[in-house]
Amino acid sequence: MSNMPVDVIATFNVQGKIKPNFIRLEDEQHTLHTYKIESIVYSKEENYAGVSVLLFCCNIAMGNCMQMINIKYHIKTHQWVIVSEMEKRNEELV
Repeated sequence: MSNMPVDVIATFNVQGKIKPNFIRLEDEQHTLHTYKIESIVYSKEENYAGVSVLLFCCNIAMGNCMQMINIKYHIKTHQWVIVSEMEKRNEELV
């Protein structure tokens, strides 16, 4: 999963702050699965070459275990993408 566009259901509070609630992922058999975002570990605003994004580190329940995922919301295009583990490690090094 490398910066793959994903479907996200999110809510906004009265100040306009965004909170992702559900994410829909496609498996190897091209079946869509919807997962509830159980918690947001952290969120932060970042800029990549002038492109503003909101990065969310979230926990989702997959079966009987919790899975940590990172998703980005591109503010200008209103697009959600899931962040690969490799990109996450590269960002931590910077």
